[in-house]
Amino acid sequence: MRVAFCVQRFGADVAGGAEALCRRTAHALAAAGDEVVVYTTTARDYLTWRPHYPEGWSDDDGVQVRRHAVQPARPAEAAALARRLSLDPGDADAERAWALAQGPVSPGLVADLATAASRHEAVAFWTYLYATAQMGLPLVADRAVLVPLAHDEPMLRFALSRGLTRSAAGFAFMTPEEALLVDDMHGIGDRPWQIVGTGVEPPPPAASAPAGPGDYVLYVGRVDPAKGVRDLVDAHARYRATGGRLRLVLAGRATTPLALPPWVTTTGFIDDARRDDLLAGAVAVALPSRYESLSLVALEAWRAGRPTLTTAACEVVVGQTRRSGGGGWYADHDDYARQLHALEGDPAAAAALGAAGRAWVATLTWPAAVRRWRRLLAQVARPLAA
Repeated sequence: MRVAFCVQRFGADVAGGAEALCRRTAHALAAAGDEVVVYTTTARDYLTWRPHYPEGWSDDDGVQVRRHAVQPARPAEAAALARRLSLDPGDADAERAWALAQGPVSPGLVADLATAASRHEAVAFWTYLYATAQMGLPLVADRAVLVPLAHDEPMLRFALSRGLTRSAAGFAFMTPEEALLVDDMHGIGDRPWQIVGTGVEPPPPAASAPAGPGDYVLYVGRVDPAKGVRDLVDAHARYRATGGRLRLVLAGRATTPLALPPWVTTTGFIDDARRDDLLAGAVAVALPSRYESLSLVALEAWRAGRPTLTTAACEVVVGQTRRSGGGGWYADHDDYARQLHALEGDPAAAAALGAAGRAWVATLTWPAAVRRWRRLLAQVARPLAA
């Protein structure tokens, strides 16, 4: 099948779960024989959309990538409008202003998508949240799959988001919780949809029989208060105040300066090999973000045989954890401290959780994910336009 993906950023060094999942899925479909073209921007940073990659065509391991320039974003204006709309929703002009201020606005990408029906039988738009989908999906609505990557946040309630959702021909969801959320809020109706999820690569040989854990809890992802990092540091401080000795390692690119205690180590952006090493040595992997549609880090932790601790405020990751048996969830800082003390004090129990998670993740293969994607795409696909 001739498939296009549209995503706001794309690249091996892009720090973002949505973008990483888009890239892995594009590679999996291409490896299975589909023709996959990715329409994206030159940006790597998701706030300013400053140019980082060259414009034009490139090849990414068998996937053709078409990058377009982006107009400068206005992140302060976008944040102010989002706050205003979350308190006083319903202003269509303000929603449009928010979308344009946030971006990424790329006239060249929009022009490409305007003629995409002549080249692609189906076009998948990754995340409802950005202008790439908001401006592009209506142009190919008859063959458009929306990959919302939605969680319960004010922007999902915007009329702009409702209109985008109602325009899509089909939906690709990551979890049952996400599908239920979007259906409850906007209605799927009788349109095709599929919980496509993801595939997980088998662990590297070094991780197939992990050595004993080290002396730290690991967080992987954007080091950003919006991802729950500040709350995680506070929870870990409570654990330390009650006699805990484990350090906290924050592995990822920082988006804003944070004052951190000396028992916190930051790594900056890490490559796959470094991430695998850190996962293999962690006593536990912390998942503090309240807003997720799928936690790739949880899957990576379980692949490495490590237990997870997630905030109970995120129904999606709690659901993943229930299905895997690979960890627990905490209601508050005291609960985090209690559970971490238990994992630290009972290595056998921690190892059993990690083993359960690893066994569950082993069932999440890329061939199975590709089959789910192909079932959905076959229902949405339309003949090439003349």
